[in-house]
Amino acid sequence: MIFVRFWLPMTLLGSTLAGQPTLARETPPRAAEPLRSTASKIYGKWCSDCHSVANGPGSVALQRKYQGAVPAILSQRTDLTADYVRAVVRSGISFMPSFRKTEISDAELAALADYLAPAPGAKATSKKAAGSKRR
Repeated sequence: MIFVRFWLPMTLLGSTLAGQPTLARETPPRAAEPLRSTASKIYGKWCSDCHSVANGPGSVALQRKYQGAVPAILSQRTDLTADYVRAVVRSGISFMPSFRKTEISDAELAALADYLAPAPGAKATSKKAAGSKRR
């Protein structure tokens, strides 16, 4: 017991001091692709019926609102921010209903917002590919 109490902390301290990675650093980073896959499924379940085809009600509304200044297909837009996506999903807009946390959890909404509004430099080709596969 004494061995474990003193050996392990000293080993970690020695590793840190020697420039070796600590145990916490050895954890592999989370893979982004499963998250994007999950977000794509959420988009497919909740958004694509209205926003993935040109004649979907959401696409028609966007076409009328922006007169072609931005793509009417939601997954093709590059001007969305994550905050805007979260606000519209939770509050709704025009005739689009709001979505409760029991329908899209906060974690799912965060993934969806990142999917529709990826950080600069993180434009996903899979987003466009997923949007083009629909109908």
